[in-house]
Amino acid sequence: MINVRMILKRCSLFLFYKKGNYRMKAVRFVIPKTGGNSFRVQLDDGPHFYDTIHYHPEHQITFIIKGEGTSFIGNHVERFVPGDVYLIGKNVPHVSKCDGVYYQGDLDLDVFSISLFFKDETFGSQFFEIPEMAHIKRLLEQASMGVKVFGDDREQIAKLIEASREQDGFQRFQNLMSILNIFAKSENTKTLSSVRYITPSKEADNERINVIFNFLSTNFKSDISLDQISSIASMTPNAFCRYFKQRTGKSYSVFLNEMRVEYAGKQIAGSHHSFGNIAVESGFNSISYFNRQFKRVTGLSPLQYRKKFGQHIG
Repeated sequence: MINVRMILKRCSLFLFYKKGNYRMKAVRFVIPKTGGNSFRVQLDDGPHFYDTIHYHPEHQITFIIKGEGTSFIGNHVERFVPGDVYLIGKNVPHVSKCDGVYYQGDLDLDVFSISLFFKDETFGSQFFEIPEMAHIKRLLEQASMGVKVFGDDREQIAKLIEASREQDGFQRFQNLMSILNIFAKSENTKTLSSVRYITPSKEADNERINVIFNFLSTNFKSDISLDQISSIASMTPNAFCRYFKQRTGKSYSVFLNEMRVEYAGKQIAGSHHSFGNIAVESGFNSISYFNRQFKRVTGLSPLQYRKKFGQHIG
């Protein structure tokens, strides 16, 4: 078990220089092997999570213990918060981009997660072909779209993931099988991406979408015109619209509104601020438009959302 800070040193190999600015190139991510174990348990702790879109040939199960921000899995975007548990299939582009406050050097603010990494062939080429593993084989096929678990199953899986830190050998293997079994049998899961990722994406394509996602995740509260975002992507507006819809399954305006609604939902549930102020802070210039978009994305009005998910704040 190796801390992610050691891994990030490897990532510096992917830095390159262009027009006076350093950018991270979204490439195949190499998960270091762990001697004596058939799969890897990784702890991610630090000021923020690794923030560049990446993919790897391993399946990944992640339990987020500390940290908040925006998660991109395939073409799906949503907020991640402590307690979330994800299964991300092999070669699925993904990133957990922390909120801007995590980049401001606050020593009291950090992140922590535990992840398990394993390949299809980790336990032998025919392991998932035996009848007793058919349900887990279906789960791993489903993981090509990303899977999130909820409710009691999430709590049970989270405890097993945390227990993996102190385990080794057969006990750790048995624990992973239990996690996959609960995932596969759970009725409290949902797939995330509307696109299946079977083979790795082209590196140039990942690089471009990474630039777009990084810009949007940092600036979504601002008024971002189509011309501006097209320029960021080094494309014409028409070409950008076609590319973005093909890559994410959504139009640019729908995607941006969903990012803003995700942020607004966090503010509505976690504060007593007025809906009008939250709408403006989230990037909406019209309160009525904000209300319509919020209802479209969440299925609830801002008031209903606060009543259902609002925390008791003094």
